[in-house]
Amino acid sequence: IQREYEYYIFKVICPIILILLVCWSVFWIHPKEIESRLTITVVCLLSLIAYNFVIDEDLPKLSYLTIIDYIILLSYVFATIPNFLTIGSFELHRQRNNKWKKIDRNSKYYGLPIYICLVLIIITINASNNPHTAAFLGFLR
Repeated sequence: IQREYEYYIFKVICPIILILLVCWSVFWIHPKEIESRLTITVVCLLSLIAYNFVIDEDLPKLSYLTIIDYIILLSYVFATIPNFLTIGSFELHRQRNNKWKKIDRNSKYYGLPIYICLVLIIITINASNNPHTAAFLGFLR
């Protein structure tokens, strides 16, 4: 049996990254706009959960976690982080502490690259432990 990896890349992973891109875009909004920032982060988290229900029909039901399961779980974590950072940034702004600028700046530029690096680490670790996955990912060479 051969799986079409393009399906999982373009129909599962790319939309998840797009949702996370929108979620992490809140750091371009000023912290005093906490309602807007929280609305965006919560809607993105709910969108990710709803999207998981949609793609769940296409994924096999297994008793162990697959690469895509790890990526989805990591995506949930990365969809909740902007929510907490938004609250912290707002509180610092309210206290007239300029550390909120550093939090927002670092979040803008490092949030999604860290996510993508972690996804690549997940793929690499799982590929090295499974000869079938390693052979499948041979196209990357």
